[in-house]
Amino acid sequence: MAENVAVSWGSALGELRRWASAQEGVKLAPGKISVPKPARDEFYRRASQVQKLLAASVLADEMAAAEVLARRFSSAREGLCRAAGLSRYALAPRLEQFVEDPREAAARPLQALVLDAASGLVPLAEVDGAAREAARAPFEVLLRAAYEAWVYLSVVSALGPVRFWVVAAEGPDSLVAVETDEVRAGWQVPSRELRVPEAVFRTREGETYALKMECAREIDYYDAMVPLARDTSAGGNTFELLGHRVLLLYRLADEGSVAPVVNRKEKRQVHCDLAVSVLAPREMENRSYLGVFIQRAQKLRIKRPLQVVTYGAAKGFPLEMADDPAAPAVCCRQVGLDEEALGAIARELQSEPIRNVAFNPISH
Repeated sequence: MAENVAVSWGSALGELRRWASAQEGVKLAPGKISVPKPARDEFYRRASQVQKLLAASVLADEMAAAEVLARRFSSAREGLCRAAGLSRYALAPRLEQFVEDPREAAARPLQALVLDAASGLVPLAEVDGAAREAARAPFEVLLRAAYEAWVYLSVVSALGPVRFWVVAAEGPDSLVAVETDEVRAGWQVPSRELRVPEAVFRTREGETYALKMECAREIDYYDAMVPLARDTSAGGNTFELLGHRVLLLYRLADEGSVAPVVNRKEKRQVHCDLAVSVLAPREMENRSYLGVFIQRAQKLRIKRPLQVVTYGAAKGFPLEMADDPAAPAVCCRQVGLDEEALGAIARELQSEPIRNVAFNPISH
């Protein structure tokens, strides 16, 4: 079946059923599908086409924006890699799939539904509603993760990296920076006691920074007071995890100065020179989300105002947050897809650090 034969997911599904009924050995019955090996590739190719058309139908409003975001991210990453001599800046596999083909990524959660509809287990009248329920939440996660990755890589790119090192363990508590042409976002040697930068880079101005695109939930374990017996973190290695992340930047004297940013055994933590967080409107306005945001900001011990990029239209933080002594200093920006606006975040590193930071009990 040619890609352009079907104009809707319904007609593509009907064509799949007609094709299956004409193939020897292919059997479709409610809840039961039997496809012999010679017909298997073609069967799943046709089912995949139904998935894509169905995803495009139920996610019509978001799909065009997703494709724009994927192109912008690809362009930003290519520019960063070209300038810094990297062959690759890798992301979680599911996010890589989204950036490569947003329509394919959007369709993946619908495979089981399409097969159930093809077999007759799910009535045709129920497919649209079931698809909306199955596709929307995973797609929103992918959109947010892609937007965050674009923001964070664009901020790093604005600093003008020309050379990268990955961070490797040289001993139980010591690290070494190894020159590389490939970086993996969120990767480190797993450790319950240590949190380690994923990379170090030098800018064209001669400045050196360690960076970590940390899963936000992992920041809960930066606190040395959390008993190890209750530690259910990923041990700092979050490369394959897909979820809300925060960009952390630490200024170094040189690449040889790289060290753990958190050593929970010794109760030591490095102050973060700059942190950037993408927040959805509900995370700025909902009290429970906001409480978690404040707690994590406290644990990071940030030298400068935490840079918040709003994901979607937002009213901003509640006014009473400014009167909360526990709340971090923040600078909130709504930038959309304006890459130049993200350069202002990078320039925050030239501002004076906050003095007398008194967030958590970990010393440095």
